[in-house]
Amino acid sequence: MKRTLERAVMAAVLATWDPARRGENAGAAAVRVTFPEGAFPRAPAWSPGDRFEVCRAGQSWIRRTPEATTMVVAGAQLPLRVAGVPDGPEVWTVTGPADAERPAFLWGQPARVTELRRAPGIRVGREPLSGHPAAAAAEYWEAFAARWGFRPARKPDGRWSLLLPCLPAHPDGPNEREVIDAAALVVREFGGRAAVRPYGQVGDPFTVWRILECATVRLRTRLA
Repeated sequence: MKRTLERAVMAAVLATWDPARRGENAGAAAVRVTFPEGAFPRAPAWSPGDRFEVCRAGQSWIRRTPEATTMVVAGAQLPLRVAGVPDGPEVWTVTGPADAERPAFLWGQPARVTELRRAPGIRVGREPLSGHPAAAAAEYWEAFAARWGFRPARKPDGRWSLLLPCLPAHPDGPNEREVIDAAALVVREFGGRAAVRPYGQVGDPFTVWRILECATVRLRTRLA
């Protein structure tokens, strides 16, 4: 599998490798890992409601309807400079116009939802995370991410997936080898299928490095 993945990633990178035109986006590609049903059998099942898409497992959700865009983030917390004495993690429900821009931070840094609190046309609901139905899912996926380095997202068809971006020309982006190694590790541990596609979707580049770092930590622990 890894050799096939390597060929596909290198082909995608070469197809868009044009630094003169694309600059830091030259060679950009992504690996989408789609997990089999039952890949995470112990994960608590909680959702804010019908038709919510999971952006980051146990942490952020979004629903878009003709009437409104609704985002839910578990674990949001106002910065100390704003809140003074922090109230602890909260569940934020943010509702905005139906044509609101799809916020990329929901997949990478959901806690940034607090930045929307003063945006025009935005309504915010806040509840303590402690005792909330989302708390169990948040706790589970926090521990999962600490061990494995990633949180999957749930596709519209209900399957879990993970997007790993490859940005070989970007000074702060993962290169081809890092993305290939990270994707191969994930598929080996959880099964599923890895597909390579042109980069144009939301993804957190730091996830690649976290997966590799966590794999190193697990190896050292086994050898200790």
